[in-house]
Amino acid sequence: MLPRPALLPALALALAACRVELGPPGQASATGRPTVWIYTAIYQEQVDTFEALANAELPDIDLQWFQGGSEKVSQRWEAEHTAGGSPACIVATSDPSWYVDLAGRKLLVAYVSPRALELPRAWVTPYYAAHHVDLMVIGAENGQPAPKSFAELAEPQWRGKFSTGDPFSSGTTFTTVSAWDRLLGQPFLEALRANGWVMAGGNSAVLSRIESGEKPVGVVLLNNLLTKPGAAQIIFPEDGAVPIPGPLAIPTDCPEPAAAERVVDWLMGPSAQDLVVKSRMHSPFPGMPAPAGAPRLDEIKLAPLPDDFTAQAAARGPGLRARIEALQK
Repeated sequence: MLPRPALLPALALALAACRVELGPPGQASATGRPTVWIYTAIYQEQVDTFEALANAELPDIDLQWFQGGSEKVSQRWEAEHTAGGSPACIVATSDPSWYVDLAGRKLLVAYVSPRALELPRAWVTPYYAAHHVDLMVIGAENGQPAPKSFAELAEPQWRGKFSTGDPFSSGTTFTTVSAWDRLLGQPFLEALRANGWVMAGGNSAVLSRIESGEKPVGVVLLNNLLTKPGAAQIIFPEDGAVPIPGPLAIPTDCPEPAAAERVVDWLMGPSAQDLVVKSRMHSPFPGMPAPAGAPRLDEIKLAPLPDDFTAQAAARGPGLRARIEALQK
């Protein structure tokens, strides 16, 4: 089931009170328009479609993009911040725990688009809110047997036959492993490792291994499977797909906070959310249609994670990373 709706008066008041602008005044670009850099982990082909729409609907803002995996984005931003300040005005990755950390370090502007009040409680805070939702599911080679659940991956018949992305380079994989740790515990992670768990690359690499038959089963984003229809079977696990919200946030380094707020509002608005769905991702907003080839979000069984799972995952993150490193040895 989806988390409870977040139509809370207290949060509404908090968001209204938090519409502040931090950071130095921005400098206009050579075109005379404010420049807003978005650092994002969505795929380049998706960036291209959002960029084209933004150019048409936000012509007075010079929107620039840096695209990379969640870990690459966070590492770049952290390095720039440490060196004196990042030009990024919006960070949009798929590693929710990073946003908890940034908010705790007071490195995010207290702003969320008013439309975010429509989101489920687990996916909105006064500092960031989900722009899209990824789902981690199981992919399997066409025409071959497949596990029905994540828990089944630890059973003998799947020994040496499955893989995931590398939790240290894929934010969605790390979030998934964190969900497994929360729901199934360290013994499950150890059982996966004993059963030949391969952790390498990102979601695209997992899908490639499925297609080649090298590892005929993989834990992979639904978005990857929908983007390449027919490449593999899609299995919605009986123990629940892992929902991974993709948050939007404005770092305090941002030199153009007012323009950044406008871009956040646009990304949460109807035309951009329609594009989320057309890009084969689920919109976090209730009532939105499903991406082609998938059920609606409210028709999919989701892993029974608590509303504060992201905060829990952030707190447990360092310890989990150490345990994953031990499993990889």
